[in-house]
Formats: sequence, structure tokens, C-alpha cells
Amino acid sequence: MTHLQEIHARLEQAAYRLTDNFCYSCYKVVKGDYCPTCGSDDFMRHLSGVGVEYGTDWVIGHLLKTHCTPVDGDEMYEELLDECWPEVTIGCGTYSPSQIIKNLDPVAFEIGAKENLDNLAEDGVLYELDGDYYRIEVIDQMLSQLVEAE
Repeated sequence: MTHLQEIHARLEQAAYRLTDNFCYSCYKVVKGDYCPTCGSDDFMRHLSGVGVEYGTDWVIGHLLKTHCTPVDGDEMYEELLDECWPEVTIGCGTYSPSQIIKNLDPVAFEIGAKENLDNLAEDGVLYELDGDYYRIEVIDQMLSQLVEAE
């Protein structure tokens, strides 16, 4: 199991721990594996104060959006470019590689920033959800705090 899969599994476990079974037919929170009223085992997840929906992806999204801050992909790419290549002096001005690319070819900069985020996600440094990227170590800290709070 990769680190990214492990993080997703931990997020899913947290989502189940934080939510209750909800029988949509009877429109009530249910304890146990079956609804005592209708006998259904097809439950939605209920997160108090937030809502009710099938699955855990929406709960994971809520946890990340309320407890973590997405990374700034442009800033990360600027730092990468500036670490990899030296500044360029033209006449009296000195320019960083990130400034040059960002100003001369903004489309290439945008593509590079997106590819950098995707590569960091593949390497297990970032976790992507709905186009936002979050640092794995921040998610780890959040999950640890949630476990301690229980």
C-alpha cells in the first residue's frame, strides 16, 4: 500500500468515525447495522451540523477544507524554478527564472505549475481532492489531532 493510499484509507476511517448511519427512508440517525423501523442496511452518512449524503468523499472534503489549507501551486513552482536555475542579468536588471517564465510565457508557467503539483502528488508529498492539493504531513497532523480529540 502506498503512502497516498494509506492516507486515503485513514481519511476514510476518520470519516466513518465522525459520522453516523442515516436511514434516508425513515429520515433518522440509526445505531447498528439495520434500521429498526424499516430494516434497511443501505445507509447514508450523517455529519452533525453539516449534512447527510451517501459515501465518505464529501466528509473527507469537509475535513480537508475545514482543517487544512491547500498549497499555493504557483508559489511552489516559483520556488522550484528559482532553486534549479540561477538568476539572469540583462543590462542593469537581474531577474529570477520564475519571473522570466511567468511574464514571458504565462501558459507554460501554468502548465509547469500544474505538472509540478501532479508530480508531487504522485510522489506522495501532496494529496489531491477536487483540484486542490494538500500537504500529506498536514493531513497526518489533522488526523492525529482528530484521534486525540475522540
